[in-house]
This record gives sequence, structure tokens and C-alpha cells, in this order.
Amino acid sequence: MTSRLRTTSQAALLSFGITVGAFVPALVTPVAAQAQTLPAPYVSRALDAVLLPIDDAVADAFGLGPDAYGALVLATQPGGWADAAGILPGDVIETVQTRQIADPIQIDEVVLYWLNQGISDFAFDIWRDGQLASSSWTITEDSYYQVIEITTISSWSSYSSESFSYESWYAEYSETISESYSSSETLIEETITSEEFTSEVTTEETVTEETVTEEMATEETATEETSTEETATEEVTTDETATEDAGTDGGAVDDGDTAGTEDPGAGDAGAEDTGGDAGGDAGGDSGGDAGGDSGGDAGGDAGGDSGGDAGGDSGGDAGGDDAG
Repeated sequence: MTSRLRTTSQAALLSFGITVGAFVPALVTPVAAQAQTLPAPYVSRALDAVLLPIDDAVADAFGLGPDAYGALVLATQPGGWADAAGILPGDVIETVQTRQIADPIQIDEVVLYWLNQGISDFAFDIWRDGQLASSSWTITEDSYYQVIEITTISSWSSYSSESFSYESWYAEYSETISESYSSSETLIEETITSEEFTSEVTTEETVTEETVTEEMATEETATEETSTEETATEEVTTDETATEDAGTDGGAVDDGDTAGTEDPGAGDAGAEDTGGDAGGDAGGDSGGDAGGDSGGDAGGDAGGDSGGDAGGDSGGDAGGDDAG
């Protein structure tokens, strides 16, 4: 039977925050339920489950809150669609495809209508233990149209408590269950092909699409605003960085100019010193040699010494000035 559910499992409910386990209604203290006080049950072809419409008697019997509405899951077929999806007896199905459920047969109407439109993925809002969770499951046409063995319903997994006996309840409604299951197929077909139902579904679909479009537009606007703010921040950061770089470069130019001005001056002074020393040495040597020779010829040894010294001094001074 698990093959009837194509893509779902109990993990689906876990992933959407629904705990798979025993359901214990705790919003209101349940009161003892008499079978004859409860509304007639409905066997869902889409869910393979026994459902009850929620009225005051059901809310009191199963401890539901005063604002509860939808369809109460009373029993599920072992291995059936609801069982495989992780839906438990005691869960309350509030919406299917965003359509609020007031009568259990509406679940099958919505599912079959969309199956005929080629849609097989269905969104459900389900209450459990006072927690609402949204989940999506796949229901196929083969699953929907597979015949349920009504005689086995008495042994299905069911809700039970000290104040409610599923066995007693089933004994009271067994004939009603069989009759309603046989007649529901025709009722569903007539409903989903009516102009009234088609108009309602089309209107709901339009409203949903508009809501989705508005949400997407809001998200897109928020994304664009965030992107604009980030771009502006980046531009400001870039401008500040450029300003800091310009200030740093300007300081380097000033330092370079000052150093460049000072360096040539130092070079000039060094050149003057080097020229003076070199010129003085060369002039002194040359003048000394010439004066020595001349003085030696004219005045002998004494004159040569005197002339050499004088010539050397004079030549050295002159050569130093010229070279400088």
C-alpha cells in the first residue's frame, strides 16, 4: 500500500515541524463522547482516512479549542496515503491548497479537481498538539481512485482515549460509513464540474497568485534596496580610500622636492672641494719643477732652492685658483 504515496513519508511531517508520535489533545479537557452525539463520518478517497467535521460535539469530545475548524482525522488505513505521509488520528486538517475545510468531503473535491488539471502536489495545513504546520505531498490519480475495503475500517489505526471508544463508535456508524463511501464518488464529480465550484477555485487561485506576486515584488524591492545601499557604501569607501591615497602621495612629493633641493647643493659643495684640492696639487708640482729648473740654471744651488720654493708656492696657488 505504501506504493500509493509517491513522494511522501513520515519524514515529511518531521521536516515541517510535526512530531510523528501519539497525539494528545490538550487545549480543552475532553468529555465523554457518545457515538450518537457525533456528526456522521466521511471516508476520504484521497487520504485513506476516516474524517469528522468539527462541530461543538467533536470539539468537546476530542479536546479541541473553541476556534478549531477543519476535518478531524479519526482513523487511518495502515499503509494508506495518510499513514504513509505521517498523518495521525487526532490531527486536524485545516486547509488544502489554501482552501479552508469546513466539510471533510471538500478535501476530496479539491484534490480531484486539481488532479484533473494535471496537478499532483498538494499543500496542507495541519494542527497537532496546538501546533500548526504546513506540508506538501504528492497524491496521484491511481492512489485517489484505488478502492478502499470498507469492511476493514473497524481495524484501522484510530484515535482512542478514556472518553472515546472507536469500536463503539464504529458499531454505531458502520452502515452510514458504507453508504456515504458509495455515494461520495458521484457527489464529488458533480461538485467539481459545477460552475459555482470552478468559480470559487478560480477566485482563490487568483487571490493566491496575487499574494505570491506581491510577496515576490516586496522581496525583489527589498533586495534592490539592499543592493543599492551596499553599492553606496562601497562607493563611499572607495572615495575615502582614494582621498587617503591622494594625501599620502602629496606628502611624498613635498618630501622629495625638499630633498632634491638640498641634494644638488651638497653636490656643488663637494665638487668645489674636490677641484680645489686637485688643482692645488697639480699646480704645486708643476710650478715647483719649473721654478727649480730655472733657478738652478741662473743662481746655482742656492737660487735653485729659493726659486723652486717660490715657484712651487706661486704655481700651487695659481693652479689651485684656476682649477677651482
